Amino acid sequence: MQEMGETREPMALDCWTAANDLANKYSKELKRDFWILYAAKPHVVHKHAIVAGWNVITQKPPTAMVGILVFHWSHENKQLTVDTELSLPPDVPLSEAELSKKVVDFTPSLADAAKRSKSIILA
Repeated sequence: MQEMGETREPMALDCWTAANDLANKYSKELKRDFWILYAAKPHVVHKHAIVAGWNVITQKPPTAMVGILVFHWSHENKQLTVDTELSLPPDVPLSEAELSKKVVDFTPSLADAAKRSKSIILA
């Protein structure tokens, strides 16, 4: 039996490490702010496998896109951050039974990004 976070936390660290490595490599060439987009989906053939993709862009995305995690590289600060206004990683439907009713679990930045995306309806 797997425990909550047993897979998610190491995968999140791997994602952050890969994004940071990518940012450091691109920052040597671009010499300006840029955004790194990351998406992952279940593999259509292989069970328990994912397919992931990265995209580096120099123009800020206009709005959040469902299923995309967005990192921002600040050339001035030489720092990588998660762009909470543009990141909208949850892209699977969740049943009401799976959602928390606790106020402390509410993430305002995620709700705002969902509203701005105009592709998610919040109940």
